[in-house]
Amino acid sequence: MFKNTVEVKILLVYPHPLDYVAGIKYTLTDYKVNRTYTPTPDTFHVEEIVDFEKLGYNTEKGEYAVIRLEKKNLETLKALIILARALDIPVENLYILGLKDKHAYTVSYVFIRKTLLDYSKLPVVKSNLKAEFTGYVRVKPSIKHHIGNKFTIIVDNVEEIHVEGFKNIVKQVEVFGLPSYYGYQRFGFHRCNSHLLGKYFLLQREDLFADELLARLHLYEDLAVVIKRLLRNYKGLHYESIYLKNTSMGYYSERYYSLLQNAYLSYLFNLLLNTIIEKFGWNSLDQEYPSPGCLNNAIKLYNDIFEREFVKLAELKPTRCYYRRGLFRPLNNNIEFSNSVLRYEFLLERGMYATIVLREIFKDNLVLN
Repeated sequence: MFKNTVEVKILLVYPHPLDYVAGIKYTLTDYKVNRTYTPTPDTFHVEEIVDFEKLGYNTEKGEYAVIRLEKKNLETLKALIILARALDIPVENLYILGLKDKHAYTVSYVFIRKTLLDYSKLPVVKSNLKAEFTGYVRVKPSIKHHIGNKFTIIVDNVEEIHVEGFKNIVKQVEVFGLPSYYGYQRFGFHRCNSHLLGKYFLLQREDLFADELLARLHLYEDLAVVIKRLLRNYKGLHYESIYLKNTSMGYYSERYYSLLQNAYLSYLFNLLLNTIIEKFGWNSLDQEYPSPGCLNNAIKLYNDIFEREFVKLAELKPTRCYYRRGLFRPLNNNIEFSNSVLRYEFLLERGMYATIVLREIFKDNLVLN
């Protein structure tokens, strides 16, 4: 991989309305495509790339059945619940390699031990979901088998004058890369508070957790939901209803708890990338950095961040240790323009966020549902 040696001059901070709450501070360029872009199933496509060769894929035999899942305007966990009910299998027995965007058309894979599957119940076809059997794999899938994702961005009503600007930004990103920030969806578009809930989970602050979950209002929250919160009427609000029914944050499923905890760790990592840029420059991002759970290696890097967050290192001991590269580059970039429609395709390695690429291109013209 080409490694840039020219230091980047940072020009913009917090250009998008959601940047501050997600800890996403810096951009590479100071210009944007002067066209509003909103990811929808018609304009934003995601295809999961799986290492089926290492999984031992076969159309006739194997230990785990492979289900190809297409969905749109549907969260991954809700899609799994729908699929599990249709197949009459506990949702815990459905294995996936990662969550996919809600406001997109996505293709991903679900793995189920073949002895649990009633093939007569497939395919499953709903208004926003389609699941069909494609074959088998020999070994149990894990995150290491997830290579990455292919993204297709479709922008209509584009004037030719803006195409060169679009291409120029993509070229700059190819050369200099972008900070490997965790994207907005990690924290939630409407309430942007998953990381706060995760923090209060870790600190075991039930009072703060309850206040944030039930009462706190957020700028992009639906008006109907805001009214419900003001009236203390939580009917139809899934996680709030579960909490009130059981009056304990400890009741939540391990999967949900893990999502909240990881959201907070992601927020801390985003703050770390900001610190690296400020202290050592953009090019210093191009190496691996520890998560807050890597106690010995993380303490010096995160010390100031922990102080600002009023968090002690000991409170993060239960979290896992992993390393993440501070810089990423979209791969196989391809831009086509015809009849006022711009089509941009690119690949991202596992764990990198397309919304960070979109933010760089559109800045505050990126409108998220």
